[in-house]
Amino acid sequence: MSTPLITLMLQRAAQAIEQVIIPDLTGAFALEEAAHIASMLRSLAPNVEEKCQELREENEGMREVLGKVLEALHGEKALSRNAIRNGLIAKLDHELKKVEDGPPNVSQENHDLRGALVEAIRGLDILREDLPMETMSSLRQQIRSVLRQQLDYVAARRQAVWTSLVFSTDTPE
Repeated sequence: MSTPLITLMLQRAAQAIEQVIIPDLTGAFALEEAAHIASMLRSLAPNVEEKCQELREENEGMREVLGKVLEALHGEKALSRNAIRNGLIAKLDHELKKVEDGPPNVSQENHDLRGALVEAIRGLDILREDLPMETMSSLRQQIRSVLRQQLDYVAARRQAVWTSLVFSTDTPE
């Protein structure tokens, strides 16, 4: 399902509430709640596409870092018999190939990549004594950067939703 379709569905749901449901309501509370729901749907509809774009950027950043982790692990030939290293390579390789092969569901892809990032962090923590310090430092910095980007997006999304909810309930229609 594409993002513009979801946006349109939210706008049409708000319109249906306003044109079909609200005229038939008699109770003040029900009328107020229905109007509030319609207003929220209208406020959230434009944010769907923005969130989708942010998730794509976030996913790309995670894919890039996971690829670098995979590349660094492949480069450590001295650890070729290390079960943790080999297991982590298999998990990351599987996750990155799964993302490339499947249909573009940005939210599911984001969830799966976050899981792979957690696996990478855990695996690198276990292997920290076996990997060169400069490799570990570089990978940790890149992972921190991706995590910071995720936190920035989450904070921006929450601020946008908060702002739209505050302004949609404060202004009369």
